[in-house]
Amino acid sequence: MLSAEQKREFDDLGFLKVEGLLDLELRLDPIAAEYAALSARLAEKLHREGRISSDFAEHEFRARMTSIFKETGQTFVQFFNLSLPMTGVTEETPFWTGPAVFALIRDERMLDALESLIGPEISSNPVQHVRIKPPEKFVPTAMRESGMVGKTPWHQDGAVLPPEAETELVTAWVPISDVPVESGCLVFDPAAHKRGLVRHGFGPVDGLEMPDDASRAESAHPLPAKRGDVIFIHRLCPHGSLPNSSGQVRFSLDLRYHPSHQTSGREMFPSFVARSRSDPSQELRDAEEWTAMWLKARRWLATSPDAPRQSFEWLR
Repeated sequence: MLSAEQKREFDDLGFLKVEGLLDLELRLDPIAAEYAALSARLAEKLHREGRISSDFAEHEFRARMTSIFKETGQTFVQFFNLSLPMTGVTEETPFWTGPAVFALIRDERMLDALESLIGPEISSNPVQHVRIKPPEKFVPTAMRESGMVGKTPWHQDGAVLPPEAETELVTAWVPISDVPVESGCLVFDPAAHKRGLVRHGFGPVDGLEMPDDASRAESAHPLPAKRGDVIFIHRLCPHGSLPNSSGQVRFSLDLRYHPSHQTSGREMFPSFVARSRSDPSQELRDAEEWTAMWLKARRWLATSPDAPRQSFEWLR
């Protein structure tokens, strides 16, 4: 569990880095292997289609994805993502729900820390993402304000849910490799979560962002992180990321959780109970069942006339 001092820090600042929380061999190495295999599959496909000059078989994940981006200008992030888009889903839209990712979501150390923040009944929230940030020097200028490719603009994670959800969302930001400042680490506006939710708008390229605020940039707190660290983020904490000025892809996961008695805020996607102190039989322990839940959601989103046709309706 988190110490009283760590809980105070989270409450006071709106974010908390817990160093060395995750076991590298047990949790991070399998994630790296899982995504290396996925990236090899993608590279082979692109090479067969003549879209890249090589399958880059000699490269590890980050180097392979850097090379793919250099030649195609795309990160193919949906190929690796833990979730589906809110709209435009087909029965072929890719996503990834591998056993190593599932094990990470249910990691005991992770859930112990979360229990200190949101209580003993914890659900995995389906608003989860993979972040594959290529080096900025390879990103066209027009795409550098894209939160999925370039630096991430200032935002609050709570803004991605409808206001009526009132979900106590907590983000666990997990670097899969070290993220120093030059790789595009996260930046925070300390204690600004106490001001409440700010109405967001749509950025010039994609995604939601907060209105311009010069004072926020002045108080920005960069927070580099190492492999094995986890940064916990309050749903109302303004944060973003710096540009990736290194020569390699920045690779991280956004895992999110909420108290099980609350709505996930995105009911068309599957959430599941990751921990229940009152009734452990409620916990989902089967990665294949998790995948089946997402396949069912994809089928519904692709075929149902009731599926959403517009993202972030409450902001329009």
